[in-house]
Amino acid sequence: MIKRIALLLVLFAALAAASAARSQQPAGKSSSSTRPRTVEDSVKFRPSPELQKSLDELAASVQALAHRIASDPQIRSDAMRVASGLVTTTQRVVAEQSVVIQDALKTAADRIAAAQSVQHQPSKKQ
Repeated sequence: MIKRIALLLVLFAALAAASAARSQQPAGKSSSSTRPRTVEDSVKFRPSPELQKSLDELAASVQALAHRIASDPQIRSDAMRVASGLVTTTQRVVAEQSVVIQDALKTAADRIAAAQSVQHQPSKKQ
């Protein structure tokens, strides 16, 4: 039973992360219209009807589980135990992998800075 709750919590967290990532995508076009935009920086995603049906069923299942967790004290207690274990495990992994995470963030920052400097060089010549 706890394994099912943990699996559903992970699925729920994945759906929440996907929703958050989708909401952070830029909504409008850039204000400078002097340079034409030639490269798409995002992917358009249209789920198939089967995938959409599965996502709707998953959302309904997660909602039913959330209602059940809210109404049953034993399940709520188990869910809190699983969630706290997940938080503890995440903290431990982040602590153990902090050097690797910092290196990855530094590499990403360097690549972003290099890409931005390349983008700004042609505009300075004009």
